[in-house]
Parts: sequence; C-alpha cells; structure tokens
Amino acid sequence: MSKKKNRPHGYYCKICGEYKTNEKFSEKAHAAHICKACSRLSASEKVAAMDINRLMTFPMRRLSESEKKWLKAKIKDERPEVADTAQEIYNVCFPYAERNAMKKQLIINTLSFEIHTEVYDEYGDMEMTDRLFTIDRKSRVLTMMDFHADSSEQSIVLEGGKIAKLLRYIVHTLEIFMWEQDYCLCSDNEDYDPFLDGEEDFFMDDLEEELEVQLPKKPEDRPSWRMQVEYSNHTVQDTSSYEDYMAERPEELYFSLSEYFEPEDEEF
Repeated sequence: MSKKKNRPHGYYCKICGEYKTNEKFSEKAHAAHICKACSRLSASEKVAAMDINRLMTFPMRRLSESEKKWLKAKIKDERPEVADTAQEIYNVCFPYAERNAMKKQLIINTLSFEIHTEVYDEYGDMEMTDRLFTIDRKSRVLTMMDFHADSSEQSIVLEGGKIAKLLRYIVHTLEIFMWEQDYCLCSDNEDYDPFLDGEEDFFMDDLEEELEVQLPKKPEDRPSWRMQVEYSNHTVQDTSSYEDYMAERPEELYFSLSEYFEPEDEEF
C-alpha cells in the first residue's frame, strides 16, 4: 500500500500563505481562501501580501520566461516592500546578473598596473617582479617599464581589434572591476593599527612588565601591486594590495601582459 502524503492541517489562505483552522475562516471565505484576518485588509494590502507570499515561495530552479518576466516586473514595483523582496529573490536566482550588467557598461580608456612582488609561473617557479604596465585605448599603445632592467621601457601598438580584445578580456574574463570586493583589498592604510593586526599572542601585560615586544610591521608605502583604471563612463578605479603574494586574477593579468613583450621563438 502506498503511503499517504503528509498534508498540512487546516485551510489555506492565499493572502498570507498560511494554513489555518476552520475557525479562522468565515463561511463565505472558505471558497475564496481568505482568512478572517486577511479579509480585513484593503484591496491594495491584499495584493501586496499575495505578491510577498509568492516571492517568499518562489522556485529556486531554472525559471520560465513568464516567471522571469513577472519577477523583473516586481523589482520595479511602486511598493518598496515588494520591490526590495523581489530584488533579493532575483539576486539569489541570478547571482551574476549584476556583474554581467556592469560588464556591458564598462569600457577601459586607460589602465596602469604596477607589480612589486613575487609571482609564480605555470611551472611553479618564483620570480621577483618590479614592473609597470600601461594601456591607452585611444592610442592602442601597451607599455611595459621594467625597473630591474635599468628602468627600460618597451612599447607596442596593438593594431586591428587586438586592443579591444585585450580590454574586453580584462573586464569580461578577469572581472577587474570586482577585484577589490572579491579579494577584500584595501587601497590605503589610514585605519592600520598594529594592535589589531591578528596578533593573538600579543598582550598588554607584556607592556606593563616592560618586556620587549615585536610589533607587527606596518605595510610599506609602496603596495605589492596597484591597479588604476579609468573607464569611458568617467568612473575611476584605484585598487591596491599589500599582501606578499598576488591573487589569481591579478597574477593572470601580469602574465598575459608580459607575453606581449616576450621574444618570439626563432625558426630554424
């Protein structure tokens, strides 16, 4: 024998979305599926409650076009409680929607990328880097300054669609505009406090006893790497890191730019 499915006890109210006992409904309200409490609401309050109820039970799966259209419409709803809830649900259903929308709007005009730290190549070999890359979309010039080589400077012009392809790669693939958020970076040291720098073994009793205490070092003025970008919509991004290592995408950009200045293999 098949087991009966467990069903909630009581009657369902389509306004508040709850199952309530028979006493919570009037005789005429059973067919309408509206409890006594919700029947006292105004027409606009009932509609808002129904929208909120539907949003709170919105399916977390691939949405149909009609469901997506309805959800987008509720984001622009005049009722703040409905619009805010719809936006939260949309962010859950489409976590990368905001990023993808930003990608379509951001075009790099100029870029400056300086690196003063160690990097690891594809073979795991470490090398110290002290370079500055600049890109100018208008002139299509990519420049590299190598401070380890007597500040030698090399420049190349990316003809055709090469400059556009490179800049799209930086925005669309590497998502440079999200680096500060993705890597929790800080571009200044104004709030730096050595006593709050993760030194769990540091106690004020040591100071009272006049013991020699090794305070954590304040980051140097020069960051390990810094990215400055000016976009065509006149917004400016200035992101720095004082970590001793490079995160994955900044390091990927470093090697991508360096490849333009590597000597071509000679054919024998």
